[in-house]
Amino acid sequence: MRRIEALVVLGMNPWRHSEINDTVRFLTAAASWLDRLYINPPPGLRNTRLGSLPSALSGSWREERLDGISLFDPPLGFAPVGLGLKRRADRFAARRFSRMLGQRYGSDWRDKVLVYVPSWSFTQTDFIHSLDPRYLLFHILDDSLAFPQVKDDPRVLQENLRFFKYLMEKSGLVIAVSEVLAQKYGEAYQRKIPVIKNGVDLKHFHTDHAVVNPAADAELSGIRDPILMYIGSINSWVDLDLLLRLSRERPDYSLVLIGHCYEAAIQVDTWRELLSRPNLHWLGSRPYFQLPRYLKYASALLLPRTDAEHSRASDPLKLYEYLATGRPVVSTALPAVDEFQGLVYLSRTPDEFIQAADSALSQHTPEKARRQVTAAAGHSWVSRFKEISSLLEQELEITLNRD
Repeated sequence: MRRIEALVVLGMNPWRHSEINDTVRFLTAAASWLDRLYINPPPGLRNTRLGSLPSALSGSWREERLDGISLFDPPLGFAPVGLGLKRRADRFAARRFSRMLGQRYGSDWRDKVLVYVPSWSFTQTDFIHSLDPRYLLFHILDDSLAFPQVKDDPRVLQENLRFFKYLMEKSGLVIAVSEVLAQKYGEAYQRKIPVIKNGVDLKHFHTDHAVVNPAADAELSGIRDPILMYIGSINSWVDLDLLLRLSRERPDYSLVLIGHCYEAAIQVDTWRELLSRPNLHWLGSRPYFQLPRYLKYASALLLPRTDAEHSRASDPLKLYEYLATGRPVVSTALPAVDEFQGLVYLSRTPDEFIQAADSALSQHTPEKARRQVTAAAGHSWVSRFKEISSLLEQELEITLNRD
């Protein structure tokens, strides 16, 4: 059994991003005994700050140490796709990174390093190909190919298809966060795909441990109870029509939404009508560390998801985070929620969703809250990483263990 010394992670979001959280960073943090190298995603020309251009133009990887993790910004991360510039930049960056890995772990670094690639890293195909790792782990986090912004854009769709084809062929292990994803992509690419679900930082989301935040208290103390709260991105899989109907039929309920709105991905007219409702309060994004304080004010927590293909294939992070609070959870029927049917107020129609909200406010008990927290405790990020480690031992005969 070969022992892995280092984990190289291609990040979905910059490590320092305070408002959007993702599976990739949680799993990276959970692997605390490994040497972890986290590569921030290349920002592209549009998102490159003017002040960072000199460093990016130098052709060197920029490294810093934070939270026990080595964070890297790739050189030439601003290179546009046009004229093959990004492909050349990725190959150049991979050669430099390979040399750096050789300096750290020896000329046989490929025998000691596991490279983890999430399914949203579709712009990194050429970097991965040029780096040419021996041990490659591909993690399917969402039904990327079914997202409107992917399937409706021919260039982006082709880039994703090329990425999936390459990773499915080259990865020693492919895992998915849901049975729906495992079945769909397993059949499409003729691969065995085990399921490793998402997880939760139980202690962080236990509202008794919420960090005092006067700003949150001031924002929410003036909103009338009961407060039905949604936390997360407002995008194509959030059922805005359902929220609008809830706000109309239950005008005495306060609906509080916390998260960034991606207007390009939603029905803007419905969103604007929703914002005009007197009982709707959209607070925008809030840093991850502040969320438990906001959740402390929630009478119930909402998971209003559409029945779209990419929505049904997901395993929402917020489901586990909601359960960890002990607050009642009201959700539309998703395959990922089936495991928690006795702990979540489920609905399959708009009428049922409103009735489920009523039940959540009137029927939730301390005993049910305790069962929620107990259920969430079985889904820690450390336990998730251990599941991945066991699969790597079985499939690739490599170990991530300390000894």
